[in-house]
Amino acid sequence: MGKLRMLHNLSVLVTRPAETSEALASALRLVNALPVVTPMIEIMEIGHKSIGVIKNNFDCVVFVSKNAVRFGLPVVRESSISLQGKTIFAIGPRTAQALVDAGIKHPITPDKIYNSEGLLDSSAFKEVISDKKRVLVFRATKGRELLASTLRETGCKVDYCECYIRRISEKPIGPQLTRAGISTPDVILVTSGAILSAILRKIKEERLLGLYDAQTLVLGERLAGKVQEGGFTKPSLVVDQLTNSAIIACLATWMKPRN
Repeated sequence: MGKLRMLHNLSVLVTRPAETSEALASALRLVNALPVVTPMIEIMEIGHKSIGVIKNNFDCVVFVSKNAVRFGLPVVRESSISLQGKTIFAIGPRTAQALVDAGIKHPITPDKIYNSEGLLDSSAFKEVISDKKRVLVFRATKGRELLASTLRETGCKVDYCECYIRRISEKPIGPQLTRAGISTPDVILVTSGAILSAILRKIKEERLLGLYDAQTLVLGERLAGKVQEGGFTKPSLVVDQLTNSAIIACLATWMKPRN
């Protein structure tokens, strides 16, 4: 009951893609928060264009998101290659669970921080670097280059399978807030660089300058820095994983002194 009281009437702008927004919104409603679901990006498949890229000369595979699993595994099947005997890495537990649900056993996740930095620093990934293994990365187009560039600097060979694209949603933020009776939400979720870029663009286009004063909740310290650079005035709340429980626990801790 304590958590219910702590999040009572807390308005949260949920900006994640539609595929994940509704589950989080439902979890927030259960603790009496007020989610405003406004996906900032849309996820589009580009699978068939990636088939020719995949070859069997790789030792391990990295899936950088649930969408990389969702759109990457069909590409694998259509390419007639096998993941059998390959070491499979997932960027975080949700991605790992998507792989398990698809029948891929024992994917490896980072030790704690669920992003490229966390994967590179993880104990299991040290072997990839030390043995200069060949790595195939399933990702979106125009994704971060940190993972590949770091691996290549150590002598690893890296190939991409870019199997989906992220596109800024055409839906504006303002009307969604108006329908919810909110001028400025208490908290804005900023869970990726692509989502941050979309939010900043819409703030300017819709002249929603008050959003710069909202509290932000972000994934990882790197993104927290980018949020500050973008013009938000308050230090971000930071989570290390994008589970609904982690987000709600972070919000509950933040709200506790305010109740």
